[in-house]
Amino acid sequence: MPKQRRALYGAAWQFTFLMFLIDCLWAARIGFRLDRGGAALAIALTGALVVIDAVLWVLSRIPYKDADRSIFYRNVLEAFLWITVLATFSKVCIVFQYLCVTTDFPLASNAFIAADAALGFHWPDTYRWVQAHPWLHMALATAYTSGAYQLFIIPVILAVTRNTQDYAEFVLQFMASATLVILISVPFPAESAFVHFGIHDPDTASTVSDFALFRNGHARTLNLSFVQGLVSFPSLHTILALCFAYALRHVRYVFPIAIALNALMIVSTLTQGGHYLADVLSGLIAGAGVIWLVRQVAFRVAEPVADQAPPAVTS
Repeated sequence: MPKQRRALYGAAWQFTFLMFLIDCLWAARIGFRLDRGGAALAIALTGALVVIDAVLWVLSRIPYKDADRSIFYRNVLEAFLWITVLATFSKVCIVFQYLCVTTDFPLASNAFIAADAALGFHWPDTYRWVQAHPWLHMALATAYTSGAYQLFIIPVILAVTRNTQDYAEFVLQFMASATLVILISVPFPAESAFVHFGIHDPDTASTVSDFALFRNGHARTLNLSFVQGLVSFPSLHTILALCFAYALRHVRYVFPIAIALNALMIVSTLTQGGHYLADVLSGLIAGAGVIWLVRQVAFRVAEPVADQAPPAVTS
């Protein structure tokens, strides 16, 4: 891993540890607990990733006759190192999300519904129309759930195609995006459109049931094996769709597919994710901002000097 990227990797771990400390102090203050089984499983997952990292480090240090093989192992090692920090941060950030829900600020749902109405969008009508077209409902549901699979597939594609810097950039985008939307959601909490409009079809209101339980203090124990996305505004799904497509921009034949899939994923957040149109629009703005910020602040500064073209010699 180049020196500059290694520095960013260390910063990612430092930020994760800082959020972990905040989680611990906040949890102790309000009596928030983790279920032991879920916590043990999360620790075991991180431990397994560390073991894989160690094995790949050994393999990357073997002097192979085939240079391509050495490069392959180095790329895979770097990808797994970033996967490890992403997986660890995700668990720490989930706890932070649940802690933020307990702040119990006044709901902003009505403001978002009013904003949707001003734009001529009526969520219940849109939901009913999609439900009346099973083929469309299935397509949107597939696109919405693809986010979880893309988290696993994208690092593989980028490692194999030697675009590990793009994956490192994605991890930082993910960390910045998740932190941003959670912090915004504290003063502007909103119940899901599923809950607000009383939608109880399969995989609707039941997928966000923790919001009310932790918000009103009826629940204070979290099982990390069964967590929910409780942030409505801005839509994290929308931000990640932009980041997924952007991460694959240098993979020629996959990029067009990524654009199409994630465009559909953004549309699906309305009816499959129970988001208001205001959530999606704000997610598009926030996502574009995060991508630009990470590129400008982190990776443009961190480009290795060795990768830059030498100045032309004039006589």
